[in-house]
This record gives sequence, structure tokens and C-alpha cells, in this order.
Amino acid sequence: MLKLQQKTTQTMLALHGWGAVIFGLLLYWVILTGTIAVFADDINDWASPLPAAITETFPLGTDAMLRKAAADVAPEYLDELIVFATAGGRIRAFFHTHAEAEDGEHPEEKGVLFVFDPESGDILQRFEGTQSEIEAQSHYGKLGHFLVEWHVQLHVPSPWGLMLTGILGLSLLVACVSGFAMHRHLIKDAFLRRRRGGDVLSHKDAHVMASTWNLPFAFILAFTGSFYSLAGAFAIPAIAMVAFGGDQEKLIETVQGLPPAEDPRPAEMANIDTMLEDVRAAGHRTRFLTVDHWGRQDARISVFPWQAEGELLPKGYAFDAQTGENLGEKPALGQSPSLGSDLVALMGPLHFGNFAGWLSKTVWFALGFAGAYVCISGLTLWVKRREQQKTWQYLLRATLWSAWGLPLALVAAAAAYLLQQAGVLAGAVEPLMFKAFGLCLALSGILAGIVRRVTGVRRILVISLGLGLCALVALRLLLGGPGWVSAATGGLTAVVVLDVALLLGGAWLLRREWRKTLALPEEPLIDTGDMEVNTP
Repeated sequence: MLKLQQKTTQTMLALHGWGAVIFGLLLYWVILTGTIAVFADDINDWASPLPAAITETFPLGTDAMLRKAAADVAPEYLDELIVFATAGGRIRAFFHTHAEAEDGEHPEEKGVLFVFDPESGDILQRFEGTQSEIEAQSHYGKLGHFLVEWHVQLHVPSPWGLMLTGILGLSLLVACVSGFAMHRHLIKDAFLRRRRGGDVLSHKDAHVMASTWNLPFAFILAFTGSFYSLAGAFAIPAIAMVAFGGDQEKLIETVQGLPPAEDPRPAEMANIDTMLEDVRAAGHRTRFLTVDHWGRQDARISVFPWQAEGELLPKGYAFDAQTGENLGEKPALGQSPSLGSDLVALMGPLHFGNFAGWLSKTVWFALGFAGAYVCISGLTLWVKRREQQKTWQYLLRATLWSAWGLPLALVAAAAAYLLQQAGVLAGAVEPLMFKAFGLCLALSGILAGIVRRVTGVRRILVISLGLGLCALVALRLLLGGPGWVSAATGGLTAVVVLDVALLLGGAWLLRREWRKTLALPEEPLIDTGDMEVNTP
């Protein structure tokens, strides 16, 4: 591979190591939550299933549901509409307009949210107010949203959270480049692992092997993640400031084209079911749709489906709102299909791994899991080489706290969600999840600080996580969730698959820890050698 001078290699090693020390723990949080969030939609289906699976995301009768809702909102809220499926296949329709926020600067969406039963067309929930007020009351899909927000911006308010995750993405790019430059034997490193008990070389080989296999994937994730975070938080405002005097709307109009001239005259809307059927006939399953200016002459309808089998790039379709005519493909960027638009559209499938259903998402999950392990093993190796310096042992404890305390806190948040849905806990679901998450994280942090032996910290947290994963399945069943037989007969694949995955994961952790306990009756004060390659 690259033949670098010794001084250059040392510089690269320092850049790689110190970058990991500074950003490693937060980067692990972003990678792990993103890895789990690959299955965010499936997690929502698991947490809030309907009695039977929905075969069509937007079944026949969607048009009637939307017309019924449109007749029940104030005219100003007909300005914009977004419709998509949420937990279990329920249909969520948000009629809204842009209202001035309390700070007087950033517009906030305000309107009415409807949640429909896709089978009966009945309204399950109706909330009115600003988007923040509505989101504080609704609960369907909030478990997956909780995970996604950790990944996207670590629950830090915009734009600072996006800037932070963008910087973390850039730090991962630096780690990829510096790691690649230091690999003198890339192919050999991909298959080499020396087994010498708990020595540094063995664990270095495990770290190098995992990072080698994960290198292309990590680079792709870092690049696409940085694009998503920094484009909205920094790039668009910066370009608008330089070229358009700070007018972001002018920038968007220049790229996407001017909207049609305002024409508020009333007009009858075409049947949306017919448009959705047109999309299905093309081999696509609708993901979401938008309507601008419902019931007006200048109304516009766009439908955005999932990729069809064999397709990588997502597509969008524009429809004439009055005639229902398919006006052709709606590009992700610009006014007509182009290479630039395709490149922007490619970012989504590459980052989210949602282009081939469960298969691609499982691959993305496994590779993301390996990336999370690389973060933890790299930090552990850094401390292992400096184990004579007691100050670095605090980093080791923080690493173990993050490695096991974070997933344990996510389990606690999921338990709070299930309890709120069942009516056991009262209050808005997101604050309850935050409280459960924060309390669990704080307790595991205290434990990481007071337990004398580092291996004891790991052992308690791993056992707690294993028990928590199994208890989550039991809790779902005890609170009235569908059993495996009824879930299987109802086509609720996500319920069965995720239950089995949680039980297997919990049982594997418990069995592994039991075997370690038998094999290591006497533990050293500092023992990082027991972190296996398969355990981040």
C-alpha cells in the first residue's frame, strides 16, 4: 500500500489516535444510534403494531380520508399537506402553514395532524397547534424518531446539533484516510488476527481487521452523513449569504425553479387514489406524498415512492392536481433529471441502506455495528498502551460506560415508550423516554465511576443489558402486545423478528459473561483484554 516516511507515519498515527480520543465517544454514539435507526420504521411497527399487517401503504380510500380531513381544518392550514405512513402502517396527514415562531425569525409550521386507521379510515388522533405542540402530544412513531434524533443531531437544537454531527462525520473521514495511509498491508490485515490471550497485539489485530473490512463503508457513511448534516446547517446558508445576500428562498428558487403563479381560485381536486394506483402500476410502493394549496387552482401534488426491486435511486412523480395526469419524474434537485440530481438522490440509499428492504438494512446494520466496535476498541487500545498512566484509566471507564451504558439507556427509553402506550405511565411520551434514558445513563455512569475493578464495571453493565433486552420482549407481551402466533398469522413480521433478535442478543450477552466469569476467577485491576471483536 502507501509507503510513507517514518515521520509521516508517526504524524498520521498521532492524528488518528488523538482524533479518536477527542471525538471517539461521541462518534460511537452517532454510529450506534444510526446503526439501530436503520430499522427505525420496523422498530415503530414492533412497538405500535396494528392487529394485522398492511399490504398497501396507502390503500384504496386514502383520497376519502384526506378529503374528510381537509373539510375539518381552517382554510389557512390547506396551504401545505404531507402524508406518510407511521407505526404499523397508520396514515399520518399534517395540514399546515408557516407561522412566525416566538423568536420572530424562524417560521414554525402550524396546523392540524390527523392519524388514520388505514383499514377503516377512522381518525385515531387529531391534534391542532404548532408542530412542536403537536409532536409533544402524539406518540405513534416516537420510538424510532427518538433514535433518529440521537443519530442526526444528538438531540441538540438545530442548527448546532447538525453542525456537531457534521464535524463528527468529518472526523470519521479523517480517521478513514489516516487509517488507510497507515495500513502497509491492507489485504493481509483484513485476514490477520493473532490469538495470544489478552495481549495488546491480539486486540490490535482485531481492531485493524474490523476497521479494514469496514473502511469503504465507513468512508461512505462519513461522507454522506457530513453532507446531510452540513448541507442544511452550513452550506445552504453560506451559499445564500455569498451569492444571494442571505436570501435562502431565492437560492432554492434558483435551483428548483419558480413556483407557479399564485391562483387562489377554488378548484376540484383529482382523485388521489388514482394517482397512487398509477405509481403502483409502475412497480413502486408510495413512501409519502405532498400537496401544495389543497383545493386551489394552483395546487400541486407530488408522490415519492420507495425504490422498486432492482432500483438504487429513489424517484418522485409530479401530478396535475385537477386532472390527475402524471407529469413525469420529479428530480431530487433542479427542474429536470440530471447527473447532479442523481448524485444527490444517491446519498439517501448509500447512507440509510434502505434500497433492498430487510437484506440491505441487515448488511448496513452489521457494518455499522462493526464501525461502533472500531470506535470502542480503538479507544481501549489507546488506554492499554498507557495503562501505567492512571489518568488515562478515566477514559477507559468512560469508554465502557458509553459502550454498554448507551444501549442500556436506549432499552430503558423503549420500556418507557411501551409503558406510556399501555397507559401505565402518564404524560407526553418523549419527555418520559428522555427521563428513562437519562436516569439509566446517569446510574450506569455512577456505577462506572465507583466500582473498583474495570472488569466489574463491564460485567455489571453487560449483564444488565442482556437482562434488559430479554425483559423488553416480556414487557411488550405483558402489556398486551400480540403474541408470536397472532403476529405471525397477521403478517406482523417486524414483531416476531425483533422479538427473536432481542432475545438472542440478550441470551448471547448473558452466556458470554457467564463463560468469562468461569474462565477468569481472579481479575486484574485493569483488564481491557476481555473485549472481544464481536462485542462493541
